[in-house]
Amino acid sequence: MNEKALVAVLCLLGIAGVCYGLYKRDHVVFFAGLVFLIAGYLLFRKKLRAYYSEKYFSQGDPNGP
Repeated sequence: MNEKALVAVLCLLGIAGVCYGLYKRDHVVFFAGLVFLIAGYLLFRKKLRAYYSEKYFSQGDPNGP
């Protein structure tokens, strides 16, 4: 499974879990949904930071990240 699909699946599972947990007042499912959302967000953020780092900063740039 490629990384884009993994991020999408994690975020969708997280959204579904949070919505179900709120609707049925199931705390375990709600918190599991939050964990999936946070994991998807962190993977997305890592990929996005790497993309911008490669695109906008050269290897010899002392002001780069």
